[in-house]
Amino acid sequence: MISIDTDGLLNLSPAELITEVQTLKQKLAELEQSNQDLQVMLDTSVEHGDHLTGDLEAERDDLNTMLELATEHGDTVEDELYDRVESTLRKSEQQLRLIVEATPTPVIILRLADNEIVYANAMMGVLFDVSVSVLLGRKSIELYCDASVHDRLLLILATQGGVDRSEVCLRRHDGADVWVEISLRQLEFNDEPSVLCGIHDITHLKAMNRAANRFVPKEYLEFLNKNSISDITLGDHVTGEMTVMFSDLRGFTSLSENMSPQENFAFINAYFGRVSPIVREHKGFIIKYLGDGIHGIFPQRADDGVRAGIAQLRKVQRYNEYRVQKGRLPIAVGIGVNTGYMMVGMVGEHDRMQGDAFSDEVNLTARIEGLTKFYGTHFIISDATRQRLNEPTTFDIRFLDRVQVAGRKGTLDLYEVYDADPPEMRALKQETQIDYEQALDLYYDRQFDAAQLKLFGVLQRNPRDKPAWHHLVNATRLADTGAPEGWTGVTVMNKK
Repeated sequence: MISIDTDGLLNLSPAELITEVQTLKQKLAELEQSNQDLQVMLDTSVEHGDHLTGDLEAERDDLNTMLELATEHGDTVEDELYDRVESTLRKSEQQLRLIVEATPTPVIILRLADNEIVYANAMMGVLFDVSVSVLLGRKSIELYCDASVHDRLLLILATQGGVDRSEVCLRRHDGADVWVEISLRQLEFNDEPSVLCGIHDITHLKAMNRAANRFVPKEYLEFLNKNSISDITLGDHVTGEMTVMFSDLRGFTSLSENMSPQENFAFINAYFGRVSPIVREHKGFIIKYLGDGIHGIFPQRADDGVRAGIAQLRKVQRYNEYRVQKGRLPIAVGIGVNTGYMMVGMVGEHDRMQGDAFSDEVNLTARIEGLTKFYGTHFIISDATRQRLNEPTTFDIRFLDRVQVAGRKGTLDLYEVYDADPPEMRALKQETQIDYEQALDLYYDRQFDAAQLKLFGVLQRNPRDKPAWHHLVNATRLADTGAPEGWTGVTVMNKK
């Protein structure tokens, strides 16, 4: 016989009840098999007499009775189990609502079948500045600034089982954007597959980061392998071969004398606002502003620095057109670019630090930029930069001079980049470049008369070629006086 303690069963946990029901079902199966075996015995054992048949039939009746009782009790236990599980789920859902409502962060639950919002806590209403009822019934995709981000997150949820702190932009009912970190998990809610969305408002943090990027650009953080400005410490640095740029606004002192302080700031910021983004667009970053100048670094390729310099000069040309239309004087810019080994990092003291770059190559670049005034050109690069160009033939470059700058013993070959010259001037320099460079070869070979003739020919076609005039003056002087002993053709700069 099977003994079933129904009172004891009702005191079991859901897990224990499930185990007990499975045990009862196994015993029922065994009783069914025993019943079939008895039937066979009845059919084959009639010869044993009526009393044996009666005993077997009585035993079969007992088994049938036991089977009916066991089945009845099993159904009762299973019904009780389902009732208890359903009650537990209802309590769990109530507890979930209480927990979600009490949490200090916004939470929504959406039905997975149609992505409709079926629950939102009070903090979600605060975040979106609406009552919770306004959110209920909306499609979750309507909250996203970019619908494709919504679909991508649900795909990640389906394939990876969850989404953790993904940064997304949500759009409020009034059209304002809210930046959040969102996490997704699947769950059962109202007996339906659903998605729990936990949201952390980072709008203020994003605004703070944007403000911080104005002082330490994100490109600089990436260069230093830092995730946040808060990770930067004094002495963080990177060393290696890089291309450095110095650009300077010529004649700013004279311009500023005729402007009020407010006009000075408005002017210099208008200028920086036009040329500074070009550095970033060409994979560089600005280390610092130097009054009316810019100190930029291009960590990847020398081509980036040269292209950025050309783009800046073209931007200034367009800015000058605007200034002339407004009745203002045009401006001029000098740019120097050099490539070499340097250290870039954070300097200062614990409570005040800034980015900077150190090396003799950095100081040399500042000297090169200063030489743009001396030669009457806008853009000079060093031979080190020219040799490292991946695509030198895409630029208009010609030899400028061999110099020795102040504070440096070695000589330096300089080149003029004239891509950004006015179209007519650029075309004339292209036409005369072979004769111009042949004249300089003659000059360094001490054939000053021949160099004069070549340079005269260049200037007849392009009388505004200032570097050609510079070399003509030197060639004429040396043709008259002769080269002094030890002359090498190097132009020595005694002033920084």
